[in-house]
Amino acid sequence: MKLEPSTGTERIMTLDVIRGFALLGILLANMAFFKTPAIQESGFFMNSVPLDGGVWDVSASLFIDTFILGKFYPMFSLLFGLGFYLFYERARVRELDGKKLFQRRLVFLLSIGLIHLVLIWSGDILFTYAIAGFALLLFVNRTPKVILAWGISLIAGMTLLLGLFVTGGNFVLQSKMGGSLQEETQTGIEEAYRVMSEGGFIEILLHRLDNEVFLILSNSPFSALNVLGIFLIGLYMGKKGWFRDVEAHVSNWKKLRLHAGWSGIILTALFIGLTYDFLPVPYWLGSALGQGLNITAGPLLMLFYVSAAVLYLHNKQPGFFTVSLAAVGRMALTNYLLQSVIAVILFFGYGFGLFGSVGAFAGMLTALGIYVLQVVGSRMWLQHFRQGPMEALWRKWTYSRT
Repeated sequence: MKLEPSTGTERIMTLDVIRGFALLGILLANMAFFKTPAIQESGFFMNSVPLDGGVWDVSASLFIDTFILGKFYPMFSLLFGLGFYLFYERARVRELDGKKLFQRRLVFLLSIGLIHLVLIWSGDILFTYAIAGFALLLFVNRTPKVILAWGISLIAGMTLLLGLFVTGGNFVLQSKMGGSLQEETQTGIEEAYRVMSEGGFIEILLHRLDNEVFLILSNSPFSALNVLGIFLIGLYMGKKGWFRDVEAHVSNWKKLRLHAGWSGIILTALFIGLTYDFLPVPYWLGSALGQGLNITAGPLLMLFYVSAAVLYLHNKQPGFFTVSLAAVGRMALTNYLLQSVIAVILFFGYGFGLFGSVGAFAGMLTALGIYVLQVVGSRMWLQHFRQGPMEALWRKWTYSRT
């Protein structure tokens, strides 16, 4: 029996709406790294601009770091874990080998992610998702209680581990931040600006391979463990039926909204205080502690966003806004890759060469403009096709041997 893609009656529209919302947040968060040298973030890995920048750029940076950074990749991850459960259950009902089919999906995702990472942009998440996805298969037959315990433990563990790791690294950098190291760093930043804004495809590719790609690949196992924790929260929600039967879980959603809200806000405020040097802590230490803290703060605020969206959409008739978000979400893989393609054409030297010349506020407006185009394009495409082009290719690969 061949497993076909989900029909309109099988799809949960709320998931498409949240997925579309997640893609907007991902684009807003990624914009800083599309247009800014990665080497400039090395050591501290900061997304923010200095507080002596223009008021619009400072405001945009504060907004992104407070409400966006670290909240929307976890949202995408939550939906991936949930989607795995829904896919696996559909296969089981049709008496198909769900694990084998999902492994084929992961092989496709791994391949696309590697191509995206190497040839297009270094901030790819698909490769990491595929690695974590193989580990997710180990939990499919575990009880919800065990799955939840593992998910929470992984998130907490990664918070502690990242905080300790970056603290140690920043301490070493701080102690060595003499004239020669500062000169080398400044030279590297200037070279990155030149290559990324003026270089051709090959020159930029070689620069990224040397400065970004292999470092990211070496960190993939660590990143995959962090992602796996969120996957497991999504898998837990799938097994408990939180999305399939919202009415039966309204009280759970309300409790989640309340407790994820207050805890996420408090931890995010602390993250911002540490990140922007508002607290009496050395900057190198505050930066490290803030990064580690956001591993927990981000998912908590994400769960607040998700629970608020679920409760808002429950028993609500779709409107223009929700239908538009859902259209983008139904083409999530296509739109995610398109965001990178459009951005590198805008910022890299083999495109318009705007790299390094766009501030935080202009970058935010650019992201919103790209997203509006994706809304229009997605709605037009889905008037004629059931899926986006990459989704159709993914489905064809997955089901070709069933």
